[in-house]
Amino acid sequence: MTFSLEPVVLRLKRAETPFFRVARKVYDFSSSANLPVPQFFKPVGRLLYEGRSCVPVVWKRLECLIYIQPIFSCRCESVGRRLQLVAMPNVSGHTLLYIGDDVRFGGNVTISSGRFWDRPTLRIGNRAFIGHNVIITCNRQVVIEDDVLIAGNCKISDYDGHPTLMEKRVAGCAPDLEDMQPVRICRGAWIGFGALILKGVTIGEGGIVGANSVVTRDVPPRCVVAGSPARVVKQTEVPDSTGATRTISVAAA
Repeated sequence: MTFSLEPVVLRLKRAETPFFRVARKVYDFSSSANLPVPQFFKPVGRLLYEGRSCVPVVWKRLECLIYIQPIFSCRCESVGRRLQLVAMPNVSGHTLLYIGDDVRFGGNVTISSGRFWDRPTLRIGNRAFIGHNVIITCNRQVVIEDDVLIAGNCKISDYDGHPTLMEKRVAGCAPDLEDMQPVRICRGAWIGFGALILKGVTIGEGGIVGANSVVTRDVPPRCVVAGSPARVVKQTEVPDSTGATRTISVAAA
């Protein structure tokens, strides 16, 4: 015999008997009742309220300082100064990690590689920012240069996931070298939320990739691309030696 609260909840909602009518009134009162807050208690209450958000932040920072950062640094080949982590990056596979100075990881970051290449390498330059839920698949080489900003939910991959030839996919063969093409995101580039960067792509210096774009070909320096597949939608301006700006002329892809 199994006991279920569903019949009781149903009768409470209907309130068809005197008992359940009283029970319904008690329930409604308890759902909307509020305790009065004396004026003298408000400073203490405000301190408690602020503390409930500060304490987890302080605790998380201590966890990063004494556990997450040291352990992750041991996994890397080299780590620069002032690495900032919010959570432990999830690294699967044998990717070699080289991280520069002042790099920030904004949340959960996944780095993965298969057993296809002897020394798959991920290099992250100085002052780069890697957002929450970013996934980097590195089977050969991914380079993220200085001052690059990568927003949350982006995916970067130097490999499509399977060999190009159908016969090799059916046979379960390992991919050929040409199936894995290095990805480079050059200095000062900005990758928008949810963008997908595919194999063999180079994002030019200062380039901007729009949110949720799928980048299948190179992005010219200092240009904005968007769409699926991503195309040049805007040309940016750069300062010259006198401080004035000039527009870069780039033909839309």
